[in-house]
Amino acid sequence: MAGDIKLDHVAKEYQSRGGSLLAIDDVSLEVRDNEFICLVGPSGCGKSTLLRMIAGLDTVSRGQILINGTPVVGSCPKVGFVFQEYTLFPWRTVQKNVEFGLELKKIPPQQRKETADKYIDMVGLSNFRDSYPHQLSGGMKQRTAIARTLAVGPEILLMDEPFGALDAQTRNILQVQLLEIWHKEKIKIIFVTHSVDEAVFLADKVAIMTARPGRIKEIVDVGIPRPRVRTDPEVNQIRDAILKSLFTEVKKLSDH
Repeated sequence: MAGDIKLDHVAKEYQSRGGSLLAIDDVSLEVRDNEFICLVGPSGCGKSTLLRMIAGLDTVSRGQILINGTPVVGSCPKVGFVFQEYTLFPWRTVQKNVEFGLELKKIPPQQRKETADKYIDMVGLSNFRDSYPHQLSGGMKQRTAIARTLAVGPEILLMDEPFGALDAQTRNILQVQLLEIWHKEKIKIIFVTHSVDEAVFLADKVAIMTARPGRIKEIVDVGIPRPRVRTDPEVNQIRDAILKSLFTEVKKLSDH
């Protein structure tokens, strides 16, 4: 169904002793079925706050966010969230971490195991299902977190700089894996990143946000068939245009 996620003139204002702070202002965005959207923008422009409001983890000050036409109030079972930190339970194996959400949903043990196995295989961790987080690399921890989120069957996957702390080689591998998962699972993804290269490699559309208060400055339709080659002239052209647009926003921060 088109337009499953709709942000309608969304704003977020924080109150403090020093007065109010407008973090996000008048953001409208629509994410259509099976779309992959990347959000880029200067630090502090509200990208993570926007994800938290879509997930129902934070409230909207003005405007509204709709999922399947219903306003978001509190957490929504259709939405999965992958954070930059791995947020794994250190006392649980990969298998048991991935099963955690299914336990909360009271899924029977055999079905839990089968579902977890499917997603552990999908992220390439079959040989590490009995390992604990301290025995895993950063990339493996993040793959476990992704498998755990997918196991509960979300229609929408929100990802807040999930590969930001990883080395370039691991990051590139996980980007390819994520696209494979997205293609298989047919879900909508909103992905926050500081890397324009990553955004152009992954996304159908890249939403560029302004310096605070965060607004949608423009939406770039990438429009390059997959699999994409990072060094193609067309990829470079889109990347350079986004970087130029971002530079003017980052410059606003240094001018203040």
